[in-house]
Amino acid sequence: MVGENYHDFFLGSASAVGALIGLLFVAISVTPKAVTGKSEHHKERLKAATAMSAFLDALVVSMVALMPGDNLGTGSSIMAVAGILSTAALAVTGLRAGVLRDPAHPLFRWALLISAFLALYTIQLVSALQINGTASDATHVKTHAILVIFMFIMGISRAWELVGGSSPRLIATFSHPGASEPPRADEQGDTA
Repeated sequence: MVGENYHDFFLGSASAVGALIGLLFVAISVTPKAVTGKSEHHKERLKAATAMSAFLDALVVSMVALMPGDNLGTGSSIMAVAGILSTAALAVTGLRAGVLRDPAHPLFRWALLISAFLALYTIQLVSALQINGTASDATHVKTHAILVIFMFIMGISRAWELVGGSSPRLIATFSHPGASEPPRADEQGDTA
């Protein structure tokens, strides 16, 4: 069990990620064919899988941190290895599904996403191995707390994309300050 300094953080984290996993299941149930259906929906399945992976990691690490005893290193190591393996499997699945041939899903973005997940899981594994069975080292507990925050960010961003939210582009936001979307067909008056 982690010290009092981080107890409330991991307790709040476990509660929040539990709610987010529930919302992810609701999002998936709204469009189940997109996630469980035919091969043309590979992007949605990959988004759901990466979101679930991030949320599951944050949940398990938070719950293990709250368990009595010094289990954070072992539990976090197991989740990091599982995360590395699942991310590698998702990368292969994405490549087989033709993610690289899809012009709407650029190679750079896909490689950056996979690299970010692999980096987070690698940092988690290294930090977990350094704990060596004792969660008393505040530096490594803090590293795990920060990693949980990053897993939240990654999971939420993937879930946002799954439900159809657009990815914010900082440069695009500032490049056209006065530009607005063209009026929709139902907003235009009859010109006939």
